[in-house]
Amino acid sequence: MDYFENTTRITEDGYAAILQMQKKQHCIICRAIGILLAIPFLERLIYRGILLEIGDTADFHLGFLDFLFLLLLAAAFWMWHLPKKQIQDRIRRTRKKLDLQAVNQYTFLPECIRMMSTSSLEKYQLEYENLTWIRCDKRWIVLYFARQDFTMLIDKQGFTHGTANACLAFLKNKQEGR
Repeated sequence: MDYFENTTRITEDGYAAILQMQKKQHCIICRAIGILLAIPFLERLIYRGILLEIGDTADFHLGFLDFLFLLLLAAAFWMWHLPKKQIQDRIRRTRKKLDLQAVNQYTFLPECIRMMSTSSLEKYQLEYENLTWIRCDKRWIVLYFARQDFTMLIDKQGFTHGTANACLAFLKNKQEGR
């Protein structure tokens, strides 16, 4: 297909998807730290289970290490949920700045991307060589252009010419320079 067209209404869910995809690396790091913090508690739990299984309850008392490992487990749960809480807090803080009535129209041409926002009636043109990353989930495709510090939200259900999967393949080819 020689071009794709899409119409996307900006929603709070879409804004959350942008934030989530922008913080994907941060989320992975927080979750890895959470797992590492939970390991000592899980090791101690397995040790206690083995002692109970073999019937050795003489060494079964709660000590300083058990409380320390419980604190580490609490920190692990906190780290696991931290990115989601940060995203929700940011949405709450910036909700009034969002134009939830905005509708963006995108045309993905072989040489560039043209965008028009109905809220401001401004037109933009973005080059594929500036496309830094492409991320998607079930509903949204998010494009990030680092040079312009611009994030583009595309509704997969909003294609009026072409399909979301074909456009995604097209974008990945353009990002790789094909």
